[in-house]
Amino acid sequence: MANDVLTTKLLAKEKPAVIEDLNNGQQTFLYNHNIQEVLVVESEMGGVEITTDKEKATGTMYQYDSVRVEYPRTADHIFGTLLQAKYPSDRESKLVNEYQSAELGILAPDAKVGYENFLRDRVAIRNMVDADCSTLNIPMEL
Repeated sequence: MANDVLTTKLLAKEKPAVIEDLNNGQQTFLYNHNIQEVLVVESEMGGVEITTDKEKATGTMYQYDSVRVEYPRTADHIFGTLLQAKYPSDRESKLVNEYQSAELGILAPDAKVGYENFLRDRVAIRNMVDADCSTLNIPMEL
């Protein structure tokens, strides 16, 4: 699966819907996630910069990530698509190999950190997708 299905750090003036139908006749949709309201400084030329300075801010926008998901619309499929976009199988395999090499003493113990972080992120992604799908009445599987 290509990584071009995931776009990060998008900005929108209005809060994006979690599920956005693409209406392409193939039941493809965007899963918008990590939606956060952020302070911005808008320049006269139309540029936008995120800031943490409340006094400098000229407004707020929504920053979010978006992944393109093909049919079927299920929590398992959304999770799988997002996980594969963030961690292609070759990257995940590399992390597993480094972890196992560290377990065997071939690599330093800190080689485990990458895979441990992946596992933590995987659980966080699963929880996020499951919570969104529960709220939107999207089934776990077909």
